[in-house]
Amino acid sequence: MLNLIPSVKQLQIHEGFLEKAAICFEKGSYEARIERALEELPFDEQGTKVEIHLSGESGEAYALQIGAEGIKIQADGPAGAFYAVQTLKQIFAGGEIPYLEIQDEPDFEYRGFYHDITRGKIPTVETMKTLIDQMAYYKMNSLQMYVEHVYEFEECKELNKIFGAYTKEELQELDQYCKERFIDFIPSLSAFSHMYEVLEQDQYKHLRVLKDFEPSVNRWHERMAHHTINPLLPESEALVMSMIDQYMPAFTSETFNICCDETFDLGQLDSELDTGKLYVDFTKKIIDHVQAKGKTIMMWADILLQHPEYIEEIPEDTLFLNWDYAADPPEAKVQKFGELGRKQIVCPGTGSWRRLCEDVAVEEQNISKMAEYGHKYGALGVLNTNWGDWGNPCSIDLAMYGMVLGAAKSWSVDTNINDAFYDAVNHLLYGAENAVQMLREISAAQDQIKWMPFTKDYLESRYKKEVEPELPAAEFTAENVKTVQSTYEKCQEVLIGINWKYEEAREEMLICIEGICVMAELAAKMKGIPVERMTDTEQWLAKYSAKWEQKNKPCELSTIQEMFLYLEKN
Repeated sequence: MLNLIPSVKQLQIHEGFLEKAAICFEKGSYEARIERALEELPFDEQGTKVEIHLSGESGEAYALQIGAEGIKIQADGPAGAFYAVQTLKQIFAGGEIPYLEIQDEPDFEYRGFYHDITRGKIPTVETMKTLIDQMAYYKMNSLQMYVEHVYEFEECKELNKIFGAYTKEELQELDQYCKERFIDFIPSLSAFSHMYEVLEQDQYKHLRVLKDFEPSVNRWHERMAHHTINPLLPESEALVMSMIDQYMPAFTSETFNICCDETFDLGQLDSELDTGKLYVDFTKKIIDHVQAKGKTIMMWADILLQHPEYIEEIPEDTLFLNWDYAADPPEAKVQKFGELGRKQIVCPGTGSWRRLCEDVAVEEQNISKMAEYGHKYGALGVLNTNWGDWGNPCSIDLAMYGMVLGAAKSWSVDTNINDAFYDAVNHLLYGAENAVQMLREISAAQDQIKWMPFTKDYLESRYKKEVEPELPAAEFTAENVKTVQSTYEKCQEVLIGINWKYEEAREEMLICIEGICVMAELAAKMKGIPVERMTDTEQWLAKYSAKWEQKNKPCELSTIQEMFLYLEKN
């Protein structure tokens, strides 16, 4: 059985197999990007000859034929040939290579991944390159990183000392790396709302909508809820345009995501003001500025969904990012944009935020339904999001199942999430038979002790006062602890002492389930629930921290360390 992700449109398997699992091709015959992809396959002068023919300069459709006479690829353009090679790599990963014919093309022209690097973790360049390689392998063609302040902006020099930042050179390196893999690296900058750290600086506080704002001890929550910049002040426009002008040159993409989502604070301005008009007027200034530099606008759709009467004021070529992360997202949101005739990209999510592990049960439904709604209402594509709310505790490796699922559904929207899909994921992503099952069990264990209420309880225990009363309190019992400890014991038994082809995921799963057990046992301590410890907080924290620092800049690791050590010692 062939394990292919995404699934192909047409597949015919014929009698016979290649004698040798190796290829050869005439060097210098093809575009450099395609040749580099071919070089990732086993090469032997006596291997099966690969021939590639392009019918044009663009297009992603391809045909792949493997037979006694060799391997033949016919593609609409270089991207199609590149994707044919990715399919070939997956076939070669399966052992025996059957004679076959494949006809394939994507259901969506836009197939993206959106990774939050602002709210806790800034991945190293090497970590991002690993992600980009995975995206290319599963035929994704667009990457964005969510940025508020983690770039070397002139306005953020002091913030960069605290949180870290990407440099222009690092982003340019990633931009080139993406180009070589037919991935468009699109800049994304929070340019209206979610400017919390920037506007908490003394020199910019006067630009906040919330002039008398006093932060609570829970910066993670404050950063989610605030700050929107005051669109009535000329200095606000100058600040936003300055940051855009500094950021844009690090990218070669023809698109720029100005975000402009969740402008919660606007309602705190004069009650007589029309917040919809206020929003669209300031957004249009940003759009005009970016378009003047020759870029296509991309932006989140949530505010204009609330104020559709103003959508005609936004340029027709704007790409709207229509998001929803619920297990059962409302079809009406996607339908509405379809009826408006505006360009939309549907945006589901991995559900990894506020967790140590992605939320498998939710993401499977969310990603599937959003992709299907998008296809039904003529969306341009799918942008699968991986946010980092509340300190971004989840390792990027424990969001990759969701990334692969998004890739599968955005290429072939009819993909079924069934045993065959799980087998393919186990084989290609993890190199282990039981990996998805382990992930599901670990994800379910995280449901027993949730990160946000756990953090809220910690802050209230430490500071002896109520923290964000609107946030849910932890509903936690002795039975929750027993369930988590049982899962921890089972996962350890299964995962320790074996090897996966891709070991990093196994190691991360072990650290994750141990961390969930640490959380459960510390939560029991906070609640006064007697429990026999199975974990050692400091030993786990050392392993967790080592993995964080291996893949990311330090960023906010110290805040997480402080929380766990406080709970252990108090």
